[in-house]
Amino acid sequence: MYTYALDPRTTVLLGSITSGLMAIFLSLLARATPLPVPGLWNWVAGAWLVFGGLAMLGLRDWITHLATITVGNGAGMLGYILWLAGTHQYLGQRIRWAPWLLAWVLATAGVSWFIFVEPSFRMRVVIVAGLCCFVSARHALLWLRHPRAERFGSALGVSLVVGWLLVHCTVYGLRTLHAAWYPQGQTGLLTPDTIQVIYTGSLAICNLMLVIGYATIAYEHVRARIEDKAIHDPLTGALNRQALMDSLQRESARSTRSGLPFSVAMIDVDHFKRINDRHGHPVGDRVLVHLSRRMAALVRPNDVVARYGGEEFVVVMPETTLGAALQAGQRILMNAVQVEDQALPGFTISIGLAQWSSADTSVETVIARADAALYAAKANGRNRVEVGGSAISVETPIAGS
Repeated sequence: MYTYALDPRTTVLLGSITSGLMAIFLSLLARATPLPVPGLWNWVAGAWLVFGGLAMLGLRDWITHLATITVGNGAGMLGYILWLAGTHQYLGQRIRWAPWLLAWVLATAGVSWFIFVEPSFRMRVVIVAGLCCFVSARHALLWLRHPRAERFGSALGVSLVVGWLLVHCTVYGLRTLHAAWYPQGQTGLLTPDTIQVIYTGSLAICNLMLVIGYATIAYEHVRARIEDKAIHDPLTGALNRQALMDSLQRESARSTRSGLPFSVAMIDVDHFKRINDRHGHPVGDRVLVHLSRRMAALVRPNDVVARYGGEEFVVVMPETTLGAALQAGQRILMNAVQVEDQALPGFTISIGLAQWSSADTSVETVIARADAALYAAKANGRNRVEVGGSAISVETPIAGS
């Protein structure tokens, strides 16, 4: 009779059950998510393989060695590789499948050799735990070395996955070293001794927490994408009108507190209807996308570029006087219309500028003054910047002419 409250078979089977339940949850999440999450289906497949592998291992002595040892260990190792592949895909990278699959094949073959040809539990542990330790270490480093690692630090899902990958790696690493340096005698995975209880129990917890981590990453990804779509224009990627008004409210409140000015530029594509009529609406859309991206590259990081409606854009320039805004407007006027794509027609823009004043009663007031300046630029010949009745004209060659 076992004297342990939990013997290794129980911990393995409990780990299998919990992994199976989380695999079901992760599968349902992948099917229900309204937006695609890169790598999620690899994480799902990995969770099912880990579940199947643990189930096979827990049935040792009840079914054949081929199923429980070869298939069980092989499924678990492949599951961890699929989790790594899912993270590569999530981060926009491509995994090099050949070396990983070769390592998996060799490890599975080694396990089979040391069960059917030269039975050795010690060597099976070194092979399986060693590969799993290496996969987990590479997986954790992949997250930590990614350029977005600092931003990931505030993400609960990534923190969970990285933390438990490090624990996972430590457990497998210690088990590898223990098997390599100390004789294992006649023990096996399900032998009821302290080492095996700690080993199997720790891995059951790690696998459960890793699947929870992947589910959390998927949830956070979808939530961030939905929030991003809620504030951005779907065509140009600039902020939408509601986000613009929120930004203006923040700037007006800050200006009231600090006394620092901010300026607004209203920008409109000249003769945009003519572009649509001559070249078609898809080309007109590409002109707007080009203009939005160019403006985003020309303004400061803390400036706000938003689509106000139709072919009109607004740029909010915090802590900027009208004189400085005029220089920025001239830079946009001259450079935002430069077209390198020969499929796009040449075009010009007109710009109206206004500075927030303590006399402004609302953000709509400063927008209205910038809009009036824009209409003055249109009336005075287009392709120019207008500031409160004082116009600055810049002759810009039309690209492609």
